[in-house]
This record gives sequence, C-alpha cells and structure tokens, in this order.
Amino acid sequence: MDAQAKTRARAAVLGAFVADAATTPLHWIYDLEKVKALLESKSKLAQPEFYPEPSCPFYTYPVGALSPYGDEAYAVLQYGAAHADFDGPGLAQHLVSFFKSYTGRLNGTAKHLVEKWEAGERFPAAAADDSQAHAIVKLAARVEEVVRSQQNNDTAVAVGQAAAAILERVVVQGCGVKEAVSWALQPGSVPDGVQQQLSAHLTDTQPSLNEMVWEVTKVPHCGLPGAFVNALYCAATSDGYVDGVRRNLAAAGDNCSRTLYGSALWAAAEGEGAIPEAWKEQVPLYAELERLTDELLSHREA
Repeated sequence: MDAQAKTRARAAVLGAFVADAATTPLHWIYDLEKVKALLESKSKLAQPEFYPEPSCPFYTYPVGALSPYGDEAYAVLQYGAAHADFDGPGLAQHLVSFFKSYTGRLNGTAKHLVEKWEAGERFPAAAADDSQAHAIVKLAARVEEVVRSQQNNDTAVAVGQAAAAILERVVVQGCGVKEAVSWALQPGSVPDGVQQQLSAHLTDTQPSLNEMVWEVTKVPHCGLPGAFVNALYCAATSDGYVDGVRRNLAAAGDNCSRTLYGSALWAAAEGEGAIPEAWKEQVPLYAELERLTDELLSHREA
C-alpha cells in the first residue's frame, strides 16, 4: 500500500468510527417522525450529530460512545493492530474474549459466538448463520475469514466482499465515491447476487434517502443485502462526508450500521480533513482509535 493509499485508509477507518459515534444517540429508532421530533426539540434538524440525550430504545450509552456495531468494529481493529495478518480462528478467539468482557449491549451474533465457543465449537462453526449488517463494517484483506469469524453465512460473505471491493476502489485506486459505486453496478465487478441488487436500486437516484430506506428497499433494519444497498445509496447521493452522516442519521432505523460503511467511503475520498475537529473532540476513544489505526496500517507497508 503506497503512502497516498495509506492516508486514505486511515481517513476511512477514523471517519467510520466518528460517524458511528455521532449517530449512536439516535440509533435503532424505527420511527421517522419520532427522530424528527427529537431533533426539532433540540433545534438539531440541520446538525443531528451527537444528539445530547441518548434516545436509542435498546441501550443507553453516553454521548460520544460507539454503538454496539462500532464496538464490534473496534474489536476487529484491535486484532488487526496486533497482528500482521487476519487469521479467522485467531480473530474469532479475540472476539470471544472481547464480547465476554463487554459491558454494553451484545448483538445476537456476538451472543451466539460466545455460547458456541463455550460449548466447544470453533471457527467457523461457532459463528452464527446470520446475514445482518455486521459484515459491511468488517473490511480487511481477508474478508471471508473476517466475516465468518462471527457470521458463517454466504450472503454476509458476499456483501462483505462487495463492500471491500468498492472501498478498495476509493482507498487504493483513488476513485471518487460516485465513480466507485458506478463501477459496482457493472456485471462482474462484485459478487453476482449483490451486483444485481445494486443495479436494481442504485441506477435511479431520484428517490430521497428516506424513500429508499422505508419505501423502496423497505429495509430500515440491518438485513442484508438491503442495508448495504441503502448505505451505498446514501453515499452515492450525498455531497460529502458530513452531508452523508447527517442524511443517514435522519433516515432513522439501523443508521449506525449504514453510516459505518458509507462514511468510510467519503472519508477516504475527501481525506481526514473532512472529519470535523469538533466531532473528533466528542469521541473519548478517538486517540486510541488513531493509535490502533496507525498500528494496523504499519503492517501494510508498500
């Protein structure tokens, strides 16, 4: 990886985590009008990030904390920073240790992995047969092993591979976000089933993001490939990193899984300067994320 690609990769990782933290207070609210009302009550419609009162109905984390998805990605980052290569069995064992000590809300696949591991099963059998959006936030050179460490599911693997291929266009080749998305619409670019879904939904960019999430794909939740389609639609129709984070947040539902991926694309394309300093300052873990990201990238010298 050359110096420019490493710079873009660093921005992608950090941009994804900051976007996740910015979205967490309004995560998993499956009611557009409720999200709008909450934002209006704090005069935050134009700047919905880091909503001052955590309002997720499933967990209460302090403002600036990562979501459960962000914390899972953080565990993967920890492993990548400590190892020169991603090894499925090793990563699975690291995830088990991380999840067993985790004091927040564990997602279903995390609970399943721990239960199966404690029952004596190992990689990849211990992982859940699950096709939710965890896969799109686990981007590494060995995508299948990374995904199957927690999700032993072909759809999740295919979406993870597609997500990695599109991000690679931006990080390694220096393509713009919209150029990378257009490439993914072409046959043979990404796994066939995923490519067909992208072509079916991303060719027409007239619907608003809310319409795409709630009326076209009808996947405001984390189900794949719909959640991935929506994340890419947001990226393809946004004007940049900040715009993408804000539009995706206001679209409600499982906005954290979507923003982790879409924001990585835009941060890579625009550079770290696109991540507002005021946002970084609201993420207590930011310095640690920087350190781990630098360690991860040190294993990927040109």
